[in-house]
Amino acid sequence: MRKHSLGLACVALLSVLFAPAAVRADEFYYLVMFSAQRDALEAQYAHTFATFVKATGQGPCLANYAIEAHTISWLPATLDIHLWARPECGRNVGLQETIRWALSNCERVSMWGPYRIQPCLYARAVRQCALLESGRVCYKALDSFHNTSRVSNCIHAVSDVVEGSRLRVLSPEWGDTASWYVLRRMEPCIIDVCQVYPCIATQLGLDAYPLVRRPFENPRSGLMWRTLKSLAGKQ
Repeated sequence: MRKHSLGLACVALLSVLFAPAAVRADEFYYLVMFSAQRDALEAQYAHTFATFVKATGQGPCLANYAIEAHTISWLPATLDIHLWARPECGRNVGLQETIRWALSNCERVSMWGPYRIQPCLYARAVRQCALLESGRVCYKALDSFHNTSRVSNCIHAVSDVVEGSRLRVLSPEWGDTASWYVLRRMEPCIIDVCQVYPCIATQLGLDAYPLVRRPFENPRSGLMWRTLKSLAGKQ
């Protein structure tokens, strides 16, 4: 009996020692920056939003990775923007709903990325989503002189993911230009601004929409740039 028990113990030990080692899944993190605006730039028809993605899997093919996405798209709960309204109830809207809402308003939707980012930026974005969805933050399109942890527009809701002083967008700039400024703020956390990952966009369902894919450069579509172009006689 003792020999039999000892033999079983040896078999169990050998099975543990020579069992295949568990393969650790890889984790990569990504940012997709978006803007929405009409060609005739109007602040009430302009929006800045972003999606942060964690991809978990193995191997070089990202199409086989599982993704977890968090979108920051801060809008009034009514989805009806009034520039001079008092602080009102806000809602963090999902990615697909935001794009459909913008397109239904005849807005052009642009995207930068997806770019691979450092994990810390993703973690801060998750915390920002939790804050916005806690009910402690109100929406206001023109949020000057307000603490953005309590009252915020769409621009600051995204830019506050990056620690530091409040982002100040000089001149009346919304839509494409505002989103570009927010993206530049996040540049230190982007691993390579020249490398995009279309497979992540596909997994997010973005191929279904007529989005403008933008390179990592200033679109110069704001009111200030349009005025300068007009004075220079350029279209």
